[in-house]
Amino acid sequence: MPPVWRAELHLAWDGASLLISSDLRTLAWAVGARTPDPDGAAAFLSGERWTRGLLPSLYRDVLTLQPGHTAVVRPDRTIRSEATWAPHRDPAHASQALETSTVQLRDRLDDLADRILTRHRRVACLFSGGLDSTLVAAALLRRAPERVVLLNVGSDLGTPAEERLRERFLRQYGARSEPVDLPDKPGLVAALRDVNAMTALPTGSPFAAAFEEIVAVAHADFDCDAIATGDGGDEVFAERDELLVDLLARHPRALPTALGHQALRTQQRGLGALKHAHRTLRYLRGHAPAPGHTAGVLGTLFGDALAERFASARARALHADRERWLQGWTWSALGSVRRAVAVPEWEPASTQAPGMAVLSPLVDSQVIAPALALRRTALQPSVAGFQPKWLLRQAALAWLDPQVALHPKIGSADGTILQAVRSDEHGDLLDLLGSTTAQQIGLRLPAEAERPDHPLWHGEEWIRAAALTAWFDQPAPRPHQPSVVLSSPPAPPALERPPLPASRHRRRAARRHVVALAALNIAHQLLPGTSVPPARATAADPELGETLTDLARRACAFPLISGASQPMSQALAHFLRLRGRRATAVHGVQEGRPGPRYWVETSTAHVDVHGAETPLTRTPEMTDHHLSNSRPAR
Repeated sequence: MPPVWRAELHLAWDGASLLISSDLRTLAWAVGARTPDPDGAAAFLSGERWTRGLLPSLYRDVLTLQPGHTAVVRPDRTIRSEATWAPHRDPAHASQALETSTVQLRDRLDDLADRILTRHRRVACLFSGGLDSTLVAAALLRRAPERVVLLNVGSDLGTPAEERLRERFLRQYGARSEPVDLPDKPGLVAALRDVNAMTALPTGSPFAAAFEEIVAVAHADFDCDAIATGDGGDEVFAERDELLVDLLARHPRALPTALGHQALRTQQRGLGALKHAHRTLRYLRGHAPAPGHTAGVLGTLFGDALAERFASARARALHADRERWLQGWTWSALGSVRRAVAVPEWEPASTQAPGMAVLSPLVDSQVIAPALALRRTALQPSVAGFQPKWLLRQAALAWLDPQVALHPKIGSADGTILQAVRSDEHGDLLDLLGSTTAQQIGLRLPAEAERPDHPLWHGEEWIRAAALTAWFDQPAPRPHQPSVVLSSPPAPPALERPPLPASRHRRRAARRHVVALAALNIAHQLLPGTSVPPARATAADPELGETLTDLARRACAFPLISGASQPMSQALAHFLRLRGRRATAVHGVQEGRPGPRYWVETSTAHVDVHGAETPLTRTPEMTDHHLSNSRPAR
């Protein structure tokens, strides 16, 4: 099996014969397997399926061979697997310069676009306006603009930022994007039932209904035989706290910058992230027991037996990752690949176009390779305007306007969709997750979860369980035309390589300012003030934002400094006031996130050093008569 995440082989003995198929449901029915495998279901629900070469499948008595492995069948009917994809053995693993990885990534993405357009007569591209989908759209349009159709979700589900970025990109490439409005019915739950009747594995995301409509429109209205997506950009390229383990093990001098970034991203103290990284590293080196893992809010749906198997699946996955780490993998690279393997589980599908090939170039193994080879210290550069997915953004600068390539992540309409499910489809959702099929899997819907306002329904975690239930809840397999598998050549083609754009001038605050902000942060942790909204609307100020973000990240490198939005925003506002600038820490909410949120506003601009991925809205009841510790002195 090549390292292509949507490709799997399933094996089952039928008497003396070994049957092999790429379609699990068809194979299970051929050998009479009807019962869900509890271990396979637990592995799917945990998202930890990239553990070893052979895994229990979703059906009893059927095994699944994972991508990047070879299976050896012996005469005694035992099956042994061997790993054939080993990027950690590459001499460049985790040691390559940013410029080299950037050029490789862009070259290989360009090659994938060429092969996609060679194999398909007309290609649709799911285009939101965010970095990932825009980069894939650019790669396709550069090759054959007349054979590429850009489609975006209509029905006012996008954000204004997405719309502005789409318009900028379309002007740059002289292209147009077709909005696809969604029908009033059916909703998300019905879409999960429909698409899982014909997918090879359980598939589901908040956008399942939107995807189903878009794929149908691409097939029927534009005669497309493939659809490309930007799925996998966050999963593979976003810097996460796993990086701290690598830096602690190999590059401890780079830790302060990384700690500051993680503290602001998670809104916690950098000391907490450092302790977690240290515990993980001690486990990897065999000096401490495995860190504990919980199912989180998803565990609300687990019966006792499934909860136990879920914990066992997580433990096996952690042990497998430790074995790979000891062989030379970096911890952050393991996380990227583990998440890339799960990407096909939420890709678009439609019952109206079951043969449509779905292609996600950003999770192709040859595109992932430059990210795995990149030197870990390059993932936390101390340059102005640093944004997550730094490698992907640097690669995009050759094809995209910098206003698009370097724009902060803009979020999506997940919150709107989930709210609609709670208000309009809650009964259908309870019927699905309370069904006999769900009970056979091991799911148990508690009475308190029947309320629409239960915390479980405010996130996306339940979708994986709903997709698995819908996938099993089918009377018979429905044969379908398999999608074209996208594999990669061993080496990239020789292409003209544009020069890497130079980094902008660093906007670093003076050390005394960092110390002052750290002191103010501690003060506002002890004596939090009340925020007031400013009297006038403001706009983003990139230059001020870069300066304050650099200041906040460096301050968060101190152990007791909190990256939480309240003390940090109030400390920044207080710092600006001391320097003679009117500033306020504003209280509000972030779309799709529970709890209050804070950011800084001056008389002319607003700054969010935490990089919110969805829109921020001021709390309406806050008025100017509230006192504030960031009010300018008279």
